[in-house]
Amino acid sequence: MERNELLKLGGVSGKTVLDVGAGPLGLIAAGEFDCEVTTIDISASALESARGQAIRAGLADRIHFDQQDASDLSYPDNSFDVAISYAALHHVPVGRRKRFLRELFRVVRESVIIADFTASEFERVHPRGEYEAVDLQWLEDCLRGLGDTVRHRGQRMNAYICRKAMGARGARQ
Repeated sequence: MERNELLKLGGVSGKTVLDVGAGPLGLIAAGEFDCEVTTIDISASALESARGQAIRAGLADRIHFDQQDASDLSYPDNSFDVAISYAALHHVPVGRRKRFLRELFRVVRESVIIADFTASEFERVHPRGEYEAVDLQWLEDCLRGLGDTVRHRGQRMNAYICRKAMGARGARQ
């Protein structure tokens, strides 16, 4: 699933977006979907590279960059409309993934969007075992425990859009 397609499916136009993992998604959200974006990454060098790309694209005023661990966010509850993790969850140690999802859910008002590789695509992209593939059934089950979740299957990636129920208790259960 391409980033543009994911952003369309998520209905992010004009929203405040938390973009997890510095990459091109923030540029696309700000430039093509009129979003106010906060891009986070644990890597300072990845953020610097992304900041440079935003400056070159003329979007630096629409994208903010913060060095953060997505499994321990400093933002207050309901700080963003939408949080998006595009091929970032497999970079998170398995033992922190549930906390990662709960933290994203905590800081959004509307929805969390997660896209990650299918098993076969993961093996192609990361053949040396430096990361561990996301168990997509586990991911779907976790998201369903947090809110109304829709799965979009793809050949390379699956995407999940998890909408927060109105009056939801939040993710710190």
